[in-house]
Amino acid sequence: MDQDFDRIASSWFAQFSLSLRQQDVPGCVSLFHSSGWLRDLLVFTWNLRTLNGHDQILNYLNSNMKLTTISQLKLSSDDVYFQPSPGDLPGSISSGFTFSTPIGIGRGLFTLIPTDPVSGIWKAFTLLMSLDSLNDYEPIGAEQGNYHGNAMCWSEVREQRARVIEANPHVLIVGAGQNGLQVAARFKQMGIPTLLIEKNKRIGDQWRKRYPSLTLHTTKEHHTMLYQPYPETWPRFTPRDKVADWLEQYAVSQDLVVWMQSRPLPTPSYDEQKKEWSVCIDRNGQILTIHPKHIVLATGTLGGAYTPSVEGHSIFNGYTLHSDSYTGGPQFYGKRVVVVGTGNSGADLALDIHVRGAKSVTLLQRSSTCVQSSKTVVEMLDRVWAPDIPTEVADYRAAGTPFNLIKQTLREHKDEYWEKDKELLEGLIKAGLNVDLGPDGSGILPLVSERGGGYWMDVGCADYVISGKIKVKSTSGIRKFTETGLMLEDGTVLEADVVVFATGFVNIRTVMKEIFGDAIDKAGPAGGVDEEGEVKGAYRSTGHPGLWYAPGDFQLSRFGSRFLAIQLQAIELGYMKQGI
Repeated sequence: MDQDFDRIASSWFAQFSLSLRQQDVPGCVSLFHSSGWLRDLLVFTWNLRTLNGHDQILNYLNSNMKLTTISQLKLSSDDVYFQPSPGDLPGSISSGFTFSTPIGIGRGLFTLIPTDPVSGIWKAFTLLMSLDSLNDYEPIGAEQGNYHGNAMCWSEVREQRARVIEANPHVLIVGAGQNGLQVAARFKQMGIPTLLIEKNKRIGDQWRKRYPSLTLHTTKEHHTMLYQPYPETWPRFTPRDKVADWLEQYAVSQDLVVWMQSRPLPTPSYDEQKKEWSVCIDRNGQILTIHPKHIVLATGTLGGAYTPSVEGHSIFNGYTLHSDSYTGGPQFYGKRVVVVGTGNSGADLALDIHVRGAKSVTLLQRSSTCVQSSKTVVEMLDRVWAPDIPTEVADYRAAGTPFNLIKQTLREHKDEYWEKDKELLEGLIKAGLNVDLGPDGSGILPLVSERGGGYWMDVGCADYVISGKIKVKSTSGIRKFTETGLMLEDGTVLEADVVVFATGFVNIRTVMKEIFGDAIDKAGPAGGVDEEGEVKGAYRSTGHPGLWYAPGDFQLSRFGSRFLAIQLQAIELGYMKQGI
């Protein structure tokens, strides 16, 4: 460890610690750069908040600093991953630290930048503080594996535990995909009895039902599962079926209690006095009623398939389907295929259909598309989720850079990112595709959180478009079907035997409202980001007591599940009020 890094970090941290102990808000704010950032995850409030600039930070701390007491602050000088060292910003210094509050322990991460090279003054450009666990409610960790003096074997222990949870689950999680499973695994470690229900026959079926050529577009380091990293021999980009099988065995490895072929029936009711739900579950035809204190919706942000209504569909002599129903390209051998939509799914399907022998494939673009190469996006992800960095370390480092700052930085470097993919982008433009780097030039990564779609991370389709093997037609819209294809608004007719609509999905709230009724309206939105850059409704209070959302990708649920678990514990202990 460089002594200068340690000296500078220690000097700033000593002033910061003093300001917290004395609850000196102006003094604390003065330690931030004028455009600095504070991210607070359950420390000063029971919420996930991000503040930017002196005014916002001052107002926030004025309202909340005196609500808790921060003590036992210690710089992470002995932690190889969080000791004072060069930060991600040029000329910056970053360090981790730990602290205590009256109810728990926490940790933090700051990045300092010099504001006056002559006098050697350093200010915090980013500061993350998070509550890690509540006192006496730390994660359980690994068991010894000997039960009741070996009087019970594991199968008996597991069956007994499952019966207890099934009879009286504290939490019901709807959806046993990657998010539901990770949240349940976190809850188990935090001692929260949890039952998952999943509508499919097998865990992982939501992946098995997607197109066979699907491979995750992020690296295995980014989409690894909580507590259970992939083997060293695992592919860098995980194929669909391997994801599905991994999720299935993950539920077994993590000892999770899951009811398959199960779904909640309309309409669960919440008892304000008892602070519990009454939920009827259709468990493979058997109707059961349970009374959990909390329900976590882990069904993602995507609801049912959205297919636009197009005049004349009934006269079309060909075949139409949504990408959600696509089962592979061989069935379209020798066919003329139009794929409507130029996001990830549209590009992946067009490529699969072409290489499987379709007579022709045309991508129909309805609006400008954000396109970046897989190589460019992976390079950005690798800076954080590198193969030699533990997942928990990478997740926490990533959390230390607020979403809006990431977006701002990407926007400032948009010309560089265009240059990286210049050949690909100009080739697509020449082929007739309208391309951009997102609405503000910040690229694909922000769109993942903001929209969950509307981008094309290229894994090979672009080469076929540029070569002319896959055609592109950009249009303002579809006017109608004809007997033999599609007529566009400009009068062009695309001859087709098959039309595939890769046109996205309705929001999951539409589907959940059919089950939960008015509770969904009270709960507010799920997904997208708020003005502070935090994901709306995610892993924090939704506005309806006992109802929570667990949306996002592998990384968001892996990281956010900790804070959701702490909030449920805090409610049980009386630290946090329901629905705030």
